[in-house]
Amino acid sequence: MKICIIAVGSELLLGQITNTNGTYLSQRFNEVGHDVLQHIVVGDNPKRLERVMSEALKYHDAVILTGGLGPTKDDLTKQTVASLFNTTLEMDQEAMTYIENYFKEQNKTMTPNNKQQALVIKGSKVLKNEVGMAPGMYLEKDSKIVALLPGPPRELKPMVKHELMPYFTNDENTIYSEMLKFCGIGESQVETELMDLIDAQTNPTIAPLAGAHEVKIRLTSKDETIDQCKANIQPVKDEILSRIGMYYYGSDDVLLEEAFMHELQDSISIYDEVSEGALYPRLQAYNDQKLLTGYLPENEAFVDPNMPVEARLEFSAQLVQSLFKSKIGISICNEGKTIYVGILKNDHFKSMQFEMSHNYTLKRDRSQNYVLIRLLKDLNRTT
Repeated sequence: MKICIIAVGSELLLGQITNTNGTYLSQRFNEVGHDVLQHIVVGDNPKRLERVMSEALKYHDAVILTGGLGPTKDDLTKQTVASLFNTTLEMDQEAMTYIENYFKEQNKTMTPNNKQQALVIKGSKVLKNEVGMAPGMYLEKDSKIVALLPGPPRELKPMVKHELMPYFTNDENTIYSEMLKFCGIGESQVETELMDLIDAQTNPTIAPLAGAHEVKIRLTSKDETIDQCKANIQPVKDEILSRIGMYYYGSDDVLLEEAFMHELQDSISIYDEVSEGALYPRLQAYNDQKLLTGYLPENEAFVDPNMPVEARLEFSAQLVQSLFKSKIGISICNEGKTIYVGILKNDHFKSMQFEMSHNYTLKRDRSQNYVLIRLLKDLNRTT
């Protein structure tokens, strides 16, 4: 199948955000044997979008659109597609009920424009949005396929995996992948630990992939159904985790900071003199349970930088625990190439350390992941 992916949004053309959805969709379609032949980015302009779509439908079997399904005036993707296909929009009651319940739970007044998110193209198959408000759509017309997906990657990825991809596979040729994600271990060590499995791979296949600060292992199975593919993958996954499970933090779209915040059972506060505050927004994005009660970047007014590092580590953990009223105080300090992590809980203090490059950027960026994987491993040992 020949596929064209159209990303809708003027913010993409202005360079305000990166089109990571295009990369993700290409990977998913190629995994199941389809060819993505073209990527197009178009701004929030209905006439240009209609022209681009008309051209794309001439040369491709399927057109996938991302973005433009929200509540604002510039979110016009489904209206444009409906107009192109000479049809109308109708209310999806399940989506509408979800939106209404969301605003009730948040004790907020729902503005009328939010109803727009529950409108779908008449005759389309609704793709459920498990994370956000706007549902996706799948429709077939004149032997062509068109799918509309939300723009935020956090909403798009689970919708693609669970709602859209079944339409692009069949029972005779189903391909399913699970991406295992690891941090704190290098690609060469992963290959050494798993070499016998990699050499003997059949179904599923095993593909180690190096990332910026992590290693991924893609397990891909081909069988008659997705359930059979999952059954093929499970014993191989279990064997991999029995060898390097101490570095594993999640699968597929799970981020390291998300995994860490999900495992938390007690409130924490953090003193951080390494990442220049960059760690805070990563954790705060998944602070739904409000267990991160406070965060203090390096500050000489609170912590004397001339204090010996071990003393500084324990003092700063006590400081944030007391200051932010958390059950656990965490401190991150550094001395030369060494990063120190301190954990204070129930009046018991313990510390760990690891070596990092002197390179400023690597120390600031990569150390965050090394700290999180060590804290995650500590949580798993104590829960």
